[in-house]
Amino acid sequence: MSISRRDFVKVGAAAASIAALPRGLRAATAPTRPRLITVADPDRHDLALRALDAAKSSGASYADVRLTHNWLREVFPRNFGDAESMEVGVRALVQGYWGFASGPVWSPDEMARLGREAVHQAKTNALGKTRTVNLAPAPPVPNGSWVMPVEIDPFEISPLEMVDYLRALSIYTVNVKQGATAQITASFVKQEKAFASTEGSFCAQRLYSSSGTVKLEFEKHGRQDRMDVDLLTVAGLGWELFKGQPIREAIRQLIDRMEADMKLPVKPVDVGRFDTLIDAEGVAELLDTTLGRATELDRALGYEANASGTSYINAPFDMIGSYQAGSPNLTLMGERSSSGGAATVKWDDEGVAPDEFTIVKDGVLSDFQTTRESAGWLEPYYSRRNLAVRSHGCANADSAIDAPLQHSPNLVMRPGREPLDFNGLVAGMGDGIAITDLSATLDFQNLNGLASGRVYEVKKGKIVSMIGGGGVLFRAPELWKGLHALGGATSSRRFGSYSRKGEPAQATCHSVTAVPAVFKQLTLIDPQRKA
Repeated sequence: MSISRRDFVKVGAAAASIAALPRGLRAATAPTRPRLITVADPDRHDLALRALDAAKSSGASYADVRLTHNWLREVFPRNFGDAESMEVGVRALVQGYWGFASGPVWSPDEMARLGREAVHQAKTNALGKTRTVNLAPAPPVPNGSWVMPVEIDPFEISPLEMVDYLRALSIYTVNVKQGATAQITASFVKQEKAFASTEGSFCAQRLYSSSGTVKLEFEKHGRQDRMDVDLLTVAGLGWELFKGQPIREAIRQLIDRMEADMKLPVKPVDVGRFDTLIDAEGVAELLDTTLGRATELDRALGYEANASGTSYINAPFDMIGSYQAGSPNLTLMGERSSSGGAATVKWDDEGVAPDEFTIVKDGVLSDFQTTRESAGWLEPYYSRRNLAVRSHGCANADSAIDAPLQHSPNLVMRPGREPLDFNGLVAGMGDGIAITDLSATLDFQNLNGLASGRVYEVKKGKIVSMIGGGGVLFRAPELWKGLHALGGATSSRRFGSYSRKGEPAQATCHSVTAVPAVFKQLTLIDPQRKA
């Protein structure tokens, strides 16, 4: 099948979207008008069957296929751009080895070719040492359909309305206080995804992802400061991510905060160990880059060693159920069902309906993030506890062009019992330091890290100065074992995050929900100090 730009326009695609398509996704003009197939078309089922039949007849013991149709919109205060892409990926299992083939063309012949190619790759891989793959049971979904609930579909309103909205925010920033400016962007993705397997599943879902940035700059009396509004991290929402939040109020408050920080004295780093309060966004960052990555089972077993790294939880079969991952204050959940979550789906990329599961309970490692294959690796542990072997639904890939891997679900931290927020924790901590706008860098095992950001000195429960250039060194196990106090439920915030994994690297997004927290005796250093 050949699909031309003119044919896209004829079937109702926006002219601006088509003009923005990458050159490689446009096919040559056909002499006759072809029938455009989309995920919403019933023929997607027939296309999927062509791939599965070809894989089975070529020798696959199991095969699955994913078809993705993506719309992307980028919006700025003066212009916008749209793009569109379609992909298909086929995965086949032969004698315990996987093969994968993908491409940007949806046609019956191409589906059959990819099915055969996936099996060919699996057979080539199967020339190695014999392996056994036991996929965790997954009830077939014979005819599933789901649409992520969003209030405002960002592709159903005029992009010019979005441009005007962002421009108004930019003008507001300039007018709210002299010396303030903003750089503002917005990004939206709509994805139609269909999945089918040789076990009888066929399900389709529509997913949304929205994100944005408001980068503020403020200058006064020759001093400059920069901060980002934290309301627009990636989420499973529509245009309401912008229209439904108090962005103007957040801009005004952030400018006031920068002005207040300019009035604080700035002290040099006094190297030592201090009780440390970190805001909710910083705690989310630490959760994501330590326990979030460390409890990916493939990473813990070393299968990501040549790509994104390994894990300090390096003996998962011995450590699960007994390893003290943090203080009794720490409980961490994984899920892919919360409304607005960046990793929320109805089915994962193996057709599994994800469940909510406990990763750390009262400080003890309870489980790992799993797919159908990796859940089978934990079968001895589950059997000893009379638990059914079940994937937690963590198979994911950004589009069908990539093979599905185990990616992070939405992570949720249990809040503290006391109704405390960041300011309440400051008041109760006595002397120490507080950190906001935190970013963390960790080693290959996600074990040793350096966290930096805006560092404040706290004396007798009050912020009294800023500490210029300070950073905190930590080891992940000691960091979480030193978790001393938590903000309450009203201080809980959800932030979107991106992660990269695999080789070649593929990026996916998820949410992390956390509260501000106090950690005992972290090491404050000056990362910029020269010997």
